[in-house]
Amino acid sequence: MTHFMAQNDFATNGNDGQAMFQNARWQLGSAWRLGYNDMHGYEVETHLGRFFGKMQWFMPFVGFDYRYRRMGDDVHEKNIFGQANKKDSRKAVSLGFMYTLPMLVNFQAEVYHDGIVRLQLMREDIPISRRIRGDFMVNSDLEYMVGLNYVVTKNMAVRTHYDSDMGFGLGLSLNY
Repeated sequence: MTHFMAQNDFATNGNDGQAMFQNARWQLGSAWRLGYNDMHGYEVETHLGRFFGKMQWFMPFVGFDYRYRRMGDDVHEKNIFGQANKKDSRKAVSLGFMYTLPMLVNFQAEVYHDGIVRLQLMREDIPISRRIRGDFMVNSDLEYMVGLNYVVTKNMAVRTHYDSDMGFGLGLSLNY
């Protein structure tokens, strides 16, 4: 049966969230990061994919990534492969896959239409205690994030995290 999921973090350094329509085989998901100024900018990543296999560890997808931020006078960093990373402005279509590794860590690989490759490791909702959950993300664009959530109710948590693009943030996370 198809279901809907949404999560949004209202933090001091910006607004992070995700929404997803999913059934047993298909997933349409979008994640966003909205900064409160031009330096932090905004980013939206959308993926449509299909799970394969009995255990559904593997999902190929097509995606779209839109990003804008103001980091300085035409500053373009390079990723770990030496490719230009257009963090100030990116509008790109991608093909890729996500594979769930042991300990439920998601490995994601995608190639954008301009040939840029991005690899990513991510895990959310790592149980540390009955009410404390951890998150992490690292990718080949030299971006990273670590976070802690204190679960207040099943739909609300107090969250703190550090993001390499947006800095330290503290806020309230709501989910449905």
